[in-house]
Amino acid sequence: MNIKMIPAALVPALMIALPAHAQNSSQGMGYGSYVAGEYRVFTGAGEPASFDDVIAAMGRHRVVFIGETHDDPTGHMLEAELLEGAYDAYGAPGSNRGAPRPIALSLESFQRDVQSILDEYLAGLITENAFRTDSRAWPRYETDYRPLIEFSKKNGLAVIAANAPRRYTNRVARNGRESLYDLSPEALASLAPQPYGQASEEYRNQWIQAISEVMKEEGMKCGLPIPEPEQGDEPVHAPAPVGSHDNMGNQLHSQVLWDATMAYWIADYLAQEEDALVLHLVGSFHVARGTGTPEHLEAYRPGTSRMIIVLRPVGDIDTFEPAPEGEWGDFVIQTDESRTLEEIECREYLAKLGTTRP
Repeated sequence: MNIKMIPAALVPALMIALPAHAQNSSQGMGYGSYVAGEYRVFTGAGEPASFDDVIAAMGRHRVVFIGETHDDPTGHMLEAELLEGAYDAYGAPGSNRGAPRPIALSLESFQRDVQSILDEYLAGLITENAFRTDSRAWPRYETDYRPLIEFSKKNGLAVIAANAPRRYTNRVARNGRESLYDLSPEALASLAPQPYGQASEEYRNQWIQAISEVMKEEGMKCGLPIPEPEQGDEPVHAPAPVGSHDNMGNQLHSQVLWDATMAYWIADYLAQEEDALVLHLVGSFHVARGTGTPEHLEAYRPGTSRMIIVLRPVGDIDTFEPAPEGEWGDFVIQTDESRTLEEIECREYLAKLGTTRP
């Protein structure tokens, strides 16, 4: 498993698929060397596909899960294009054969307790600065999520702050799922109804694999052991948090609370907007294999039609990388791994050491 696929709880694809060349979409995206690159679209089984194929498939579903890698600028650019494509095809006036559908954006990157702040900004009631401060916007909001929020604001799209407040997922990680019962009714109102669901066996196995990858990365950076710092040197930090695998049972319960809460607020919105199309943007681990958030959505709203798009950084975008077992989601958009923040930082780190990745 690529370290980028490890769930965030552990770490505090226009023209596509043209055989002769890949499209570069770096214009206006990011700062410094953090810019979008090339990509290819495939089906989950590895057959070449196109952006038009993805948009056409969206119209057959109620929920589109888009699994991202958080530090991938190409993936974030594609997310904005997917939202715009969905709106143009199904939500804009006169679209969808004259019967436009409500299009909603659902985000892991905003926690449920800031929904009212998000709504106030979308309605033009507060300034952008106030919104970004009070909503606890994620790092790199400017490059990664602002285009989505501003497109939604301009076109009157609903945006769902779907995630569980981190203070409560942290509480579960430390004290177990039963510790949520000590919270007030007001606090619990931001979470999935209690008791929330359990992890499926398949999801649990994926979690254990992820934990194993974290453990392998302890004491390592960019594939090399971290040297002991000499006196006066700045310590070098590993990308994986040392000790994050402690108390694994509660860590898994915390992750499941994350998934269940996102699924619940998507289901809640769909109950109000029967014909809506929801695009949910989340870290790939939560959705890439159909486990996690999709499983909980099925529990809350059985039979809800959904599709999964995995935005996946790889070393060679032209060579499809199959899933470890079975298939990825309905579509895989392979992006240029060398453009991710992790790879940029590794190149800089290895250059300082005068070596290359083993």
